[in-house]
Amino acid sequence: LLWTAIATLAWGLASGARAQEDARFMGLPPGGPGREPIDTTRLDVDRLPNDVAPVTRDLYDRGLFLEAHLGGLTFAGDARKVSRAGPRLAIALGYELTRWFAVLGQVEGSLHQTDNRTPPARTAYQLAGAVGGIRFSVPINASYALWVSGLVGCVWSSGDVLRALDFRDAFKLSLNYGGELGFDWHLRARHHSLGLLAGARHLPSLERDGFTVGAYGAGYLRYVF
Repeated sequence: LLWTAIATLAWGLASGARAQEDARFMGLPPGGPGREPIDTTRLDVDRLPNDVAPVTRDLYDRGLFLEAHLGGLTFAGDARKVSRAGPRLAIALGYELTRWFAVLGQVEGSLHQTDNRTPPARTAYQLAGAVGGIRFSVPINASYALWVSGLVGCVWSSGDVLRALDFRDAFKLSLNYGGELGFDWHLRARHHSLGLLAGARHLPSLERDGFTVGAYGAGYLRYVF
């Protein structure tokens, strides 16, 4: 009986040592229930318990970013009387100095058809411009954020059609200024996010005897380098 007890004890100690060695070999905590070690650098954490590797905004890249905007632009005021809404495209390049503050520059363009009584004949014209500005972001949670920006820059219109309709400064390179409000959704990836934005600009060069404001909306794709 004594020898049986000694053999049983020796077998149990050997089994415990073997289990500890297996756990160390697999990178698991010794004596643990077989859970994976905490990994705070991964975003593909759906397979892990939420309390092991929670997703935070610190997991996303921050710094230089590029955005592509696609949407439409319409007018209020003088230009609305002779122009239709049209498609708008913009490319923005910026840099996040902090999680909540960024500076950016943007080139943009839109295409419009005139809606005037003839003559002159109805035709199409383009608006092209460049702006710079600042952006403030307010995170809602790890994936969602709201932001607002202020922009100022220049705009130019092609052709002579607006000048023929008595918009005397339409063909000149002119000042424009305004702002944007946006909603950003970060994908489960370090670099990519999607968003929606709405904006408005004062356009002095498209004024005839009152005021002109350009209002626009767009969806965008954002990549952080």
